[in-house]
Amino acid sequence: SSGINAEWSLRPGVELKNIIAPGFNCIMHIHSAIQEVSFKELVCSLDKKTGKRKMDPRTQTPIRPRCAKEGDVVYAKLQLSSAICIEAFSDYQQMGRFVLREEGKTIAIGKVLKISEKLNSVSTN
Repeated sequence: SSGINAEWSLRPGVELKNIIAPGFNCIMHIHSAIQEVSFKELVCSLDKKTGKRKMDPRTQTPIRPRCAKEGDVVYAKLQLSSAICIEAFSDYQQMGRFVLREEGKTIAIGKVLKISEKLNSVSTN
């Protein structure tokens, strides 16, 4: 399995049965692939006014959110259940956008910032 770093936004008005925190599982739809994904870590959240990372004023380090709330934009590390073909949003936008769904409802939209683990392709020579 491989992991990705992603920026995603929780859709407003969606009622969730579970809290989005490390360990949360849902379904990712990315281009034509459907994949189960698990949240490993919420890295930081963005300030809605400035679009910059929320920083601790004392230590000047990003504040790690415990959970995501409605309307938050969050950077997170996600773990995929198996390898799929994806690209970072900065490299190829169409292959870097995704939707997160739970129980048939779209709960978040996002983009792939970085692929943490790349699997080597096997040649068929």
